[in-house]
Amino acid sequence: MNVTINAGKLSDMKAKKILNIIVIIVVFIGLVIVLQDRLIFFPGAWPAGFELPDKLDSCTLTPITLKTPDGIKIDAVFAETITPARQRKTVLFSHGNAGNLLHRFGKIEKMCKAGFDVFIYDYRGYGRSEGSPTVAGAISDGKTALQWLLDDKKTNSENIVLYGESLGTGVAAELLRESGLRFAALVHESGFASLSAMAGRRIPLVGSFILKRDMPTSETIKKYQGRLLVIHSRKDGIIPYSDSEMLYNFCPSPHKTLYTIEAAGHNDAVWDDPAWLKHWQQLMNDLQSPASTE
Repeated sequence: MNVTINAGKLSDMKAKKILNIIVIIVVFIGLVIVLQDRLIFFPGAWPAGFELPDKLDSCTLTPITLKTPDGIKIDAVFAETITPARQRKTVLFSHGNAGNLLHRFGKIEKMCKAGFDVFIYDYRGYGRSEGSPTVAGAISDGKTALQWLLDDKKTNSENIVLYGESLGTGVAAELLRESGLRFAALVHESGFASLSAMAGRRIPLVGSFILKRDMPTSETIKKYQGRLLVIHSRKDGIIPYSDSEMLYNFCPSPHKTLYTIEAAGHNDAVWDDPAWLKHWQQLMNDLQSPASTE
């Protein structure tokens, strides 16, 4: 009789333990779903009292305020090169998940030195932009910036280079996929194969299934026939180099380049390496040739 009672108690204890574990897992997943935008985005505020300069060494700067379809005002800057190429090209810059557009001025200065104009925008919640960041919101902000170039700046899509940095590679790929337009080129730097794959690495088993919105970059790139430049470091500790190898191999375009950086971290100042500028100069040279329109 005692044996039966003890066995029953042990069974109840095991059931309660399993139930507690299930509750903890459910609560954890619920928190990740609710707070996932805070796990993805790390916006930097605009420095108090800081005034945007009129120019950098290679370009002049013009502040722009954009308004998204859902009424959010986002901050942007148009950098106009002082040494434009014969066929003028504009880089639409979708930046990474941390900081704000001010932290990208080193890159912008080098792109302008290569002959590009650059239009960079801050996602909602970044810098001086209103709102709070979300994946869907970042994509909407990118669409708004693209539309400004097309409508207000009167820039033909075939003169626009979609450039994504880290998280921004997903935004750039979504702009390519959803717009259905033909662009001068697509540049992916330190990018991922998909946001769901990244989530799966960070939160095994469930991460890839609980995203509110994915960015399936590798699927988009399978259909891309335009000019492509992929930039990534083998030593990237945040997004694996193998993701960029996958994107490069998946792309069917005959006009593609993989620029491998051998020793740099995900957030290192790779633009200070002369090779980084050289690849942007080569891209500009390529875009001046008839082959770029194939």
